[in-house]
Amino acid sequence: MKFLHIADLHLGKRVCEYSMLEEQKAVLATIVEQAVTEGARAVLIAGDIYDRPVPPAEAVALFSDFLEQLHRAGIAALMIAGNHDSADRLCFASPLLAKQGVHVAGECRGKPEVVMLEEEGCRVAVHLLSHFRPAALLPYFNGTRFESSEQALRAMLSGIDFGIADRHVLLAHLFVSGSVTSDSELPVIGTVDAVPSEMFSCFDYVALGHLHRPQSFGSVVYAGSPLCYSFSEVGQQKSAVLLEVTSKGVTTCRLPLVPIHAMREVKGSMEELMSAPYSEDYIRAVVTDEEVAPDARMTLRAVYPNLMRFAVENSHTVTQEEISCTEGVEGRDPLALFAEFFEAQNGTPPTEKQLSLMRDILKEAEVEQ
Repeated sequence: MKFLHIADLHLGKRVCEYSMLEEQKAVLATIVEQAVTEGARAVLIAGDIYDRPVPPAEAVALFSDFLEQLHRAGIAALMIAGNHDSADRLCFASPLLAKQGVHVAGECRGKPEVVMLEEEGCRVAVHLLSHFRPAALLPYFNGTRFESSEQALRAMLSGIDFGIADRHVLLAHLFVSGSVTSDSELPVIGTVDAVPSEMFSCFDYVALGHLHRPQSFGSVVYAGSPLCYSFSEVGQQKSAVLLEVTSKGVTTCRLPLVPIHAMREVKGSMEELMSAPYSEDYIRAVVTDEEVAPDARMTLRAVYPNLMRFAVENSHTVTQEEISCTEGVEGRDPLALFAEFFEAQNGTPPTEKQLSLMRDILKEAEVEQ
């Protein structure tokens, strides 16, 4: 039985005020083609389907079309909510969709949802675990308060019956200790949200989302985002993970995803940059001239129309950068904003106890809305 593992689509995302919708449409078409060509039974989507809880209509329409293409090809879709998604909105009409092979796990309710699949006598249980906050699990564990994501996750996984299938796949959206992050992700504060990869030893494959860099810890695998969403991801080969599950075990390989426009950096004098071939790639340009004209950025657009970021690096300043987008607080993690404000006011970062208290306050605020 074959599966295609993808994650962190972030449909509707804008990078430095550039819409990624056309790029996302193209990469989803590639994923459908790969799933059909490889004979995948299902596509596993490990969260952050949308870039924000209330996505633009165009993003919803794009994802709807993606699911319809998979359905027409006879390929199931199994998905979970990530920290960017609205779990309640994502699981709209989920019982009806499940009858059409689209299985959606919304808010985490204390244990993973299970989808059973069988092929050639091999039964595979896919466990769907949406992004969770330990404080939100109180009602499902008789008021037990978990001090960390690891504690909460151990409690949830302890209730799984591993005798129901021959192979077990976990679909989750979380942060594994030792993982490498990217600038396009919400920052991880402290270590309270990290979980060790060793705790997934009972699963044959763990399909993760949350981090945009493709990486793995044995059978614990981050698919990574299908596109570059920040310049910290330049040079990464984006991919979907193809896994084949049989009674003998699990084998995997990565299928490359190539964007319409690459994201890359160029550096040199204005003369060198202006003499380069015309390119519609997404560009971060670093000018090294000692004297830079005020309109240098606009001049570069003649060669690089999709210039996203512009920087000057010379003896006057190590790096002076102008970013074409407005970087405010909209869409940022409230906990990260609190940590930045606390450190600015007190000269020291908040403790884990203070962060835990703020998590509880934020969760209460979510419930009251």
